[in-house]
Amino acid sequence: MREQGCINPLWPCAMTGAVACLAGFSDLGVIVHGSSGCYYYTETLVPVPVHSTFLVEEEVIFGAERRLQEVVGDLASLYQKLAIVNTCVPSVIGEDMHLFLEDYDVMIVDAPGFSGHLEDGWRKAIDTLEPEVDEQRAGINIDGLFSADPFYSGNRMEAERLLAMAGLAPATRFCADTLHKAYRAAPVTVAANPDFRTGVGTDAGSLMGIRPLKSCFSRIAALCTDADIDPVMDLIDEAEERIIHACDRHLRRFDPPATAIFAGFGQAEAVATMLRDYLDAEIVVIGSRNRPGTSPFPVAETRDLDQITDLIVHHAPDLVIGSAYEETVAGRASFVPLTLPIRGRIILAHRPLAGTEGALGIMESVLNACMDTKRKP
Repeated sequence: MREQGCINPLWPCAMTGAVACLAGFSDLGVIVHGSSGCYYYTETLVPVPVHSTFLVEEEVIFGAERRLQEVVGDLASLYQKLAIVNTCVPSVIGEDMHLFLEDYDVMIVDAPGFSGHLEDGWRKAIDTLEPEVDEQRAGINIDGLFSADPFYSGNRMEAERLLAMAGLAPATRFCADTLHKAYRAAPVTVAANPDFRTGVGTDAGSLMGIRPLKSCFSRIAALCTDADIDPVMDLIDEAEERIIHACDRHLRRFDPPATAIFAGFGQAEAVATMLRDYLDAEIVVIGSRNRPGTSPFPVAETRDLDQITDLIVHHAPDLVIGSAYEETVAGRASFVPLTLPIRGRIILAHRPLAGTEGALGIMESVLNACMDTKRKP
């Protein structure tokens, strides 16, 4: 019998999710209230500046009040507002931070690692932020811009490009904007990453995948009478034709790949649907990092590397899509990166997963990876 070890070695904790959410607001200073280990782990995933109290043993034993006041005092003049994200140790200590920080404009997010996973911390941060809709605000909110997502900058640019083609301006970008705009969100929202929806405004749908794109912009047309979606629909049709042509050529030479996909459920299902529709791929399993919804594909909720290894060994896929962790256990299967963390690759361009460019990019990566594997002796 395998000895039970760490059950969550590859999907970050709630603290990381809260920090990654809040750090996307340029005028909000984020403080990781905890040890250096918590801070440096978060720093490897969040590409924007984050601060920390760097607690040591003395402060854990005798109280962290002074240290927190010192850090908040040093940063207060640099930001419109400060957000303090509690890690495990100070959360257990249970100090009343509101009491000794009453002179400062701060929000406190209690998101210790033991309280949940990445998406739970995101939700706690949004709930603490309490964004608001301004019914008179023009434009469309862009949701799911999550700073720990390696593709979030590209997703933002692609979402803005498609909205501009429809004659629409981006309203609030959740979360890659200013704090003020979080309280003046537009009434309608689209999701660049379907796994990180804030719930702000009326959800028009997801921008990831060809089918969801068509549905989303049809919904936008119904909700926004000033939208001209015809240029976007033409672009989607053009992208779909390019994908069909490339996949047909591939299938004349190679068999459809049996595919295992490991990522957030929304992202994984969008990719699985495209691979099924255009490449006749058999989706042997979706390994969902977060809690999955209903799906036509076989789904296993897993954040444990041993379980992921077992799934890959059992299904023996030709193609594995996921993170650097799946890459290490993919064996001779083709591999395509989709979710965090992505290691061993230089990523300089702002590549999207959303929109037409995202759909084209995903299929391009899949076809190239499959062909490269076939060429290997």
